[in-house]
Amino acid sequence: MNLSPTVRFRRRHLPHWEVANGRYFVTARCADSLPREAVEKIRELHLNLAGIPAQSPQFAAFQRQVFRTLEKYLDAGTGSCPLREPEAARIIIAEFEAMAEWQIGVPHFTVMPNHGHALFVPSEAGIASLSAVMKRLKGRTGKHIRTVLGGRGPVWQGEWFDRWVRDDTEWTRIVDYIHGNPVKARLAGSWSEHPWTR
Repeated sequence: MNLSPTVRFRRRHLPHWEVANGRYFVTARCADSLPREAVEKIRELHLNLAGIPAQSPQFAAFQRQVFRTLEKYLDAGTGSCPLREPEAARIIIAEFEAMAEWQIGVPHFTVMPNHGHALFVPSEAGIASLSAVMKRLKGRTGKHIRTVLGGRGPVWQGEWFDRWVRDDTEWTRIVDYIHGNPVKARLAGSWSEHPWTR
């Protein structure tokens, strides 16, 4: 595999790896979407990631394991599920559409009751940082959702999952995954029937 040059790599609880001309698969979840047992399991998996080089096959395998564990709980629909409300889903989709102003395309996404997935495609000019984009996206949508739906506390979990898409084969697999998410969760018979999936 021919790797793109790393622009920035940081690790908080999750690794965040940005590359030159990268396309990114991103998952953000609501603040109350995981029970304590899931948080502990994911924390344990993260400890395994800490000593593994980011460009190794082992790193990618552990990253997939973290994602599968996360998805198992998210698909169960735990938490208050504020994104189930059409107003909340519309807010997120409007923000995805506004990302063109940030020179980022969002060709595929799904908004689920307690999380969302999207593919980000920065323009040739690139982005300042994926971290800055996610903080802005979650800050703006979280504030707007709280204004519309009411309630207290954060809408979003502080951190998010991201993965740069290595090639067109992986891109196709991720698009299929995004489209399959509402079907797997039994929110629609096909992805095209789910109003919050593109």
